[in-house]
Amino acid sequence: MKVLSIDYGGRRIGVAVGDTELGIAVPKCVIKNDKRVLERIKSLIEESNVGKVVVGLPLTPSGKEGQRAREVREFVKKLRERLPDLEVVLWDERYTTQEALRRVGKHREDLDAVAAQIILEEYLQSL
Repeated sequence: MKVLSIDYGGRRIGVAVGDTELGIAVPKCVIKNDKRVLERIKSLIEESNVGKVVVGLPLTPSGKEGQRAREVREFVKKLRERLPDLEVVLWDERYTTQEALRRVGKHREDLDAVAAQIILEEYLQSL
């Protein structure tokens, strides 16, 4: 099954796609978080024939939810309302940004998509 991963941010959203059978994830793009973001995500889901969405949940180092986690939950609520037939899974994304920074080096424009890739890699490894 094709899976789309989202690294949610207030200004930008990183997107990656992967496959549960192949166990791979690749960065796809970074999209602007604006009024049309749900439309863009829906288009990406349709063009990639996605069967599930994994959204990174930013927990504190101690595993608690802060303001950013509440923002992600609100975004996921809207995503589920917009795409009611699609399974949306929340996934602990602690330390993915640090790993993404290590991977991208000077290519910071790819940071959010690589963070989404790491979220998806961790999710696929758990299956």
